[in-house]
Amino acid sequence: MEGFPFSCPLEVRYRDIDAMNHVNNAVYVTYLEAARLRLWQERFSFSGSARDVPIIVARVAVDFRSPIGLAERVEVGVGVKEVGRTSFSFGYRIEAAGRLAAEAESVQVCFDYSAGRPVPIDDELRRRLDELRLDPAKEVRRGPARRRHPRS
Repeated sequence: MEGFPFSCPLEVRYRDIDAMNHVNNAVYVTYLEAARLRLWQERFSFSGSARDVPIIVARVAVDFRSPIGLAERVEVGVGVKEVGRTSFSFGYRIEAAGRLAAEAESVQVCFDYSAGRPVPIDDELRRRLDELRLDPAKEVRRGPARRRHPRS
C-alpha cells in the first residue's frame, strides 16, 4: 500500500456483516487492532503475551469513506504519524477491493502496568517507531467523509 511502511490483508468474516449488508462500523476498529497486532508481531518481536506490548490505546478515530462487502479483499496500511514523550499516533488506511473504505488514527501511550502509569518511550522503541514514519502525503485527512453512506 503506497505511502504506508506496513500493511496487511484481513479477511472479512460473515459475522462482520450487519443488517445493512456491509461491515459494521464497530468492526473497522477491530480491523485496526488486528493490523496493530500484526505490526507488533512482525516489526517488534511480539511473543504472544499482551503484557509484552507496553502500550495502551488512548484514542481511536475513524473516518468512514465507503462500505465494505462480505466478498471484498481488505488491506490495512499502518504508519506512525507522531511520536511524543510518552505517546505516539498511528495513521491507517483501510482499502476494500482496492478502493478507500476508511481512514483512521489511534493514539497509544507507553504504560508501566505494574506502576499503573504512563512512562517515557525508550530509545529502542523510538528508533523502531521512526522507521515506520508515515509518508506525509498519505497522512489521514480530517473532516467529513466525501461520500456519505448509512452506518449502523
